[in-house]
Amino acid sequence: MPACSRCLIEVSPGTALCPKCGAAIRRPVIPGPPPKRVRKSRQRLNALNGRHWVVGPATFVLLVSFWLPWYSFGPISADGLGAHGWLFIAVVNSIVLVLYVLITAFDVGDLAAQGRLSKDQLLALITGVNLALVVLAFLLKPAGFGWSWGAFVALAAAIVSFLPFGLPLIQAQRRR
Repeated sequence: MPACSRCLIEVSPGTALCPKCGAAIRRPVIPGPPPKRVRKSRQRLNALNGRHWVVGPATFVLLVSFWLPWYSFGPISADGLGAHGWLFIAVVNSIVLVLYVLITAFDVGDLAAQGRLSKDQLLALITGVNLALVVLAFLLKPAGFGWSWGAFVALAAAIVSFLPFGLPLIQAQRRR
């Protein structure tokens, strides 16, 4: 029940002025439920958009796939980097992309200052270079060897990591 703050007499709910001293009656403050606590790491991960949730894991899978068996001939197999040393460019790109997603997720900083390209265009370019290098390495298999499962994992991961940023860029170019 509300009470007058000056003379401490109880008054009925909805009364605006105290009947004894005439002071204004304040409405009682009813505390609401306490806010649900969310840990900072969960808040940061929730701040990532869907495209980062696709690019980060797909690029990590691509990074790992460079050391998986890409080509095989009987019991002999070769990984992507062993067969094509120039794939180190895609390894460096993949490391940069994974770091970008982690830095964005944990709000530690920013990898790229605003330049001529937007971040979306820059990410589309890096994932596009990775896709081109993986497709080239996939097609240039060593003579006498067949493809192994690592090449297909790399190809799928490169395609999946390119789509979130590359597809909207391609669609925007077609509309022009």
